[in-house]
Parts: sequence; C-alpha cells; structure tokens
Amino acid sequence: MPEARIVWRDTLLNQRTVAMLIAAEKIHRSKFKYLQGSYNKGGVEASAGTHDGGGAVDVGVVSQTPAQRRAIVLALRQVGFAAWLRTPAQGRWPYHVHAIAIGDKDLSRGAAAQVLEYKRKRNGLANRGKDDGPAGYYGMTWEIYLKAHPVPPPAVPDSSISLGAMAYARTHDVMTGAWAADRARVVAWAAHPKVAAISQHETVPPPGTSWHVHFGQIMRRVQLKFGLPQTGIFTNGVAAQMKRYGYTITA
Repeated sequence: MPEARIVWRDTLLNQRTVAMLIAAEKIHRSKFKYLQGSYNKGGVEASAGTHDGGGAVDVGVVSQTPAQRRAIVLALRQVGFAAWLRTPAQGRWPYHVHAIAIGDKDLSRGAAAQVLEYKRKRNGLANRGKDDGPAGYYGMTWEIYLKAHPVPPPAVPDSSISLGAMAYARTHDVMTGAWAADRARVVAWAAHPKVAAISQHETVPPPGTSWHVHFGQIMRRVQLKFGLPQTGIFTNGVAAQMKRYGYTITA
C-alpha cells in the first residue's frame, strides 16, 4: 500500500517521511529549511530521479557552518535516512543535505539505489566514492528508531467527542462550553505528531477564514491522511479513526 501523501511546510512528502523529519528536528533542536520534497518527477534535473517517488527530501544548509551541516546529516541518519551533505564541488548545486528515507514504500528506482549505496558506505553519487558523513547508522530504519524512541499517542484528557458538536461546527463559528471543547480536541488530535493531518499553525484559522470553513478544511486533511472520501464533514470514517486513538464518539 502506498504511503499517505501530505503537503507539510509547503513541501510534498508522505506521512512517514514527515514523522521522520519531525524526529530529526527534535534531535537537532531546530527546524530545517526544505528545498525539495518527494513526488517531484522531472522537477530538478540534478536530482537524477531520486525525488520522483517518496521518501526523498533536500534540506538547505547554505547559511550553516560545517559543524552545523554535519549535525543535520547526523540527526537525519539517526532516525533512518540515508543522508549526505552535498557541496558545490560535487555538482551544480548549492550546499544542501540530500536524504532518502530507508524503507519507504514509494522510493523511486534512483532513490532505492542510493539506499543500497549508503548501506555499502558510499556517497550515493555517480562516482561511487566513499561515504563522507558520520558513520555508525547504516543499518538504522525509522521502525528501529521508533522501538527505542516510541512516539506517545495523542493526549486524551477527555476522550468523548459529540457528533452533535461536530455537526454544529460544520456551520457555526462561535462555540462555547462542552461542544467548543470537543472541537478543540478534534483539532488538537489532527495536529498531534502521531496523526499529523495538519500542522500546529493550522490549529486556528488563518486571517480572513471563518472557523466553520477552517474546520471543514481540517476534516478534508484528516480524510486525505487516512484515505477517506474528502467530504469536509466529520463522518463515520473520521470517527472510526479517532476511536483507534482512544476516543469515544457520542450522540
């Protein structure tokens, strides 16, 4: 089954890759700047097809020091990426970190070949040179990392979600009391790293967008994440997903 695709920080990736990047940023203690994501067939000729499928990402590091660049490569390797620093001396590109998520179901042929080269301790370039990054993580995968660093499930301080509240949220902006709390819980669940259907900055509507419209957009993002029909309505399919995370759906 293909990985679920999402747009995250204006970059097209899949859900597994996003989870890995969030973990790597946590290790590095700062957010990365993304130059290119996945599913970008023919987008950048110098990428040689490695970004045609999933699991591929380029991180911009032009303004970083050599030590900072190496630290970013290390953080990505620690969570299961085959990652290398690319320099202007190696090709017609600026300084950046090129990373491929090991074990991604949607890897292009070129990306899969780079993973094999990484495991052989090579640089993933056409010259098949020796790996020039921090050693010791050639056997790491995201699944192995998760076993040692499990991601906690979304916090459920009150695990009930009212269908009445969800229907009201479809057409109303102002919500108070228990129903407002239900909407807030659904939004927080959608933004939780374990779910990551939306980003943290999307937990409130952008300027000029009403709450009921924004809530419909959140529902579509949730439905996209879980492969459900994108109706923009809190459906039984959405309810079933929330139940998996410990929520109780009431009338």
